[in-house]
Amino acid sequence: MADVFNRNETHGRDHVGLHPANASQDAKRWQDWANMTLGILMAASPWLFGYTGLQGATMNAVIVGFLIFALSALALTLLDRWEAYINALLGIWLVLSPWMLDVADYNPAKLPHLGVGAFVLVIAALEIWQTSTPRA
Repeated sequence: MADVFNRNETHGRDHVGLHPANASQDAKRWQDWANMTLGILMAASPWLFGYTGLQGATMNAVIVGFLIFALSALALTLLDRWEAYINALLGIWLVLSPWMLDVADYNPAKLPHLGVGAFVLVIAALEIWQTSTPRA
């Protein structure tokens, strides 16, 4: 009976079932999905907010947005905590990049970088905190 809660056999493949050890991984999946959404939003922000004429800001948004999306998608399959640390660094970069790329005076470019960067950083910090806090 205990095996029913650990693994379910379906079409020759093992699928993890309702095992308590999987609860913390399932709880963090929302963070990965949220970061994937934020990555797509960041990559699309030059067209959504109309700053495609700023080549540096556009390239930054697309590349960092893709990295956030890809790392979060990878984390859904690997379930490793290292992704949160890299996303935290990417969030910090997004917050600082308007000044580093000299577009801080142009709000359509600055605001998506600040907003998405702050959200990614908060989600990464929450994920790091949740995975490092011992559960009772």
